[in-house]
Amino acid sequence: MSEHEPLLNSRGGHGGYEDKSEMRIETGGFFEQTIRPCLGEFFGVTLFVFIGTMSVSGAGGLLGVAVAHGLMIALLVSALGNISGGHLNPAVTLGILFAGGIGPMNAVLYVVSQLIGSITGAALTRGVLSQAAFVNISGGASALGANSTVSEGLMAEIVLTAILMITILLTAVDNSTKTSLAPIAIGFAVIVDILAGAAISGASLNPARSLGPAVAMTTFNSSVWDNHWLYWVGPGIGAVLAALVHRLILAGPEKRVLF
Repeated sequence: MSEHEPLLNSRGGHGGYEDKSEMRIETGGFFEQTIRPCLGEFFGVTLFVFIGTMSVSGAGGLLGVAVAHGLMIALLVSALGNISGGHLNPAVTLGILFAGGIGPMNAVLYVVSQLIGSITGAALTRGVLSQAAFVNISGGASALGANSTVSEGLMAEIVLTAILMITILLTAVDNSTKTSLAPIAIGFAVIVDILAGAAISGASLNPARSLGPAVAMTTFNSSVWDNHWLYWVGPGIGAVLAALVHRLILAGPEKRVLF
């Protein structure tokens, strides 16, 4: 697969992340190959961060936050599958890169688009909420649990992101296991991860989900940057580990390295 194939999509009704090379051959062009997918990632992450941070200000508690994040991911993966593959997460893009589904150049462009979308989404939340309400939820920024150590938070982000990444690979990428229910499975993985890990690390799973709110909150409380690196290193390691396990052991025979 060339660098100009933005990865995997829902062509054929599989909800996201399926091989997009055939469509690229049919349509071609820099806009279709690069600009349109990057715009899809930008708008998708903008909406995801906006809904995610707004849910923190709602009355639904942890369950409401988890469901809002999971349903929004499922919706966006379905909607953007034919455009960009619906990564919506730099860690997912990194995992797909290691799984051989996207070229390095497009991966970089995807991540840049996602991070710009992250900041834009957080800015929308800042514009919708009053200053008091925004500060009260710390802008929806990711933070360690009150009783959690840095090492515990890092381990939580690694494991939780690995669960999400392996779900993506097995339900939406691997030809031998993929299913039309992939967006639902991915959304449920997000919900379960947040319910399990929010009290430990905040269950970011996504550097883009963490960056924008931290930027928007900086002028009110710069401590949101404390341990911010966790939300880059943890998800990155988790996604790469999941991709390696998939390629080595769990992938179908055409992709599997071992056995």
